[in-house]
Amino acid sequence: MRSLIDFRGEPWRRAAGLAAAAALLLMANTAGPAESTLTGRLLVAVPEMEDSNFARTIVYLVEHNRRGALGVVVNEPMGEVPLDLLLGERNAQDDDRPKPDKAGPRVLVHYGGPVERRAPFILHSTDVMPAGSVKVDKRVAFSRDHKLLRAVAGGMGPRHLVFALGYAGWAPGQLESEIKGGGWYVIDWDETLVFGTDHADKWQRAIALHAPEL
Repeated sequence: MRSLIDFRGEPWRRAAGLAAAAALLLMANTAGPAESTLTGRLLVAVPEMEDSNFARTIVYLVEHNRRGALGVVVNEPMGEVPLDLLLGERNAQDDDRPKPDKAGPRVLVHYGGPVERRAPFILHSTDVMPAGSVKVDKRVAFSRDHKLLRAVAGGMGPRHLVFALGYAGWAPGQLESEIKGGGWYVIDWDETLVFGTDHADKWQRAIALHAPEL
């Protein structure tokens, strides 16, 4: 398991602006009718993957078009963080030992990828569509608004959610080259692999479902 990022200070929230710009540039230019796209599908790192950023990972592809690809790793939880700390409602320097009468909700934070590793990226089910969320397809939406976590904690948010820091990004043609080179398997959407909470054997299950292509 990767170590949880230190939340002292504000840099992870400030970094969201840079990541947001990259995501908007990519998602603003969706694939045309004749353009092949892997958006909404899963990348599974092959057992021989040597890049430590992606070894034994599953990546949900938020967008894939001629301008590149953007995805979020969905099987690498790093640890839990108090919700009020994520929302900036208290300082990380405060005593984080939970009190019996004041232990608030905590959020499981995932490693989302090696790019902008302190920026929030959220995948969630489409049963609830908050302002600012963008539908990837009929099953998954994408958001960068960490305040969505408050709605989830209050029972008003989407049923399923993955809160990640960082994302995976590829330049034009880069992902296609990596797939052709045998670096990734591509498999269809599977709810248990994206939103399931049993992370221990996700990668092994994904490998069993693999369907190499491109």
